[in-house]
Amino acid sequence: MRESRLVDLGALGRDWTGVTMPAASAPVRLVRLHADEAMGSSVSLVRFPPAWYRPGAGHYTCAEEFVVLEGRISVSGTAYPAGAHAFLPESATRADSAVDADGCLAVAWFSGPPRWRDGIADGAPGSGRKAESALSVLLGSLAELPGRLPGTTEGAAGFDVTFLEAGVWVYVPHGEPFPDLPGRALVRRWPSGA
Repeated sequence: MRESRLVDLGALGRDWTGVTMPAASAPVRLVRLHADEAMGSSVSLVRFPPAWYRPGAGHYTCAEEFVVLEGRISVSGTAYPAGAHAFLPESATRADSAVDADGCLAVAWFSGPPRWRDGIADGAPGSGRKAESALSVLLGSLAELPGRLPGTTEGAAGFDVTFLEAGVWVYVPHGEPFPDLPGRALVRRWPSGA
């Protein structure tokens, strides 16, 4: 059984990887926090450089969910400041994404390999799979967890939790206790066999 391990998202000395995002003005840096190799799903800490932007329209072929820890990012005219949470279903068109002059730090989750396609997607967003957003919930605190966890804990391989105010992330294997940290938390269920 995999043991829970707290990750201080502000710690120095991380193994950052530069990633070139298609059609973007500059690369982003990321640290992979957890991945399901079978599905290609992953969660990463992503640092967008100051004034980063991706003009035009495009979409990912998988769902994306993110929570902003520092700074602000706008996607299709909607601004997401620090503390904001967003879910974008697969094939959701994004237009003119941009980051403020101070940059942005976010925890981003993808339901599969993040393949970018220029232009508007064929079909409605999220039409290819069941709603991935049913796998996560943003809580005022973990004290709200009982009865609020998305889906069922049965069939869950584990959970990842991002503690917004504490700047901590953790993967909690199914059956293990959640850490007792204060503040808001984004909890995501990882299905077993996912």
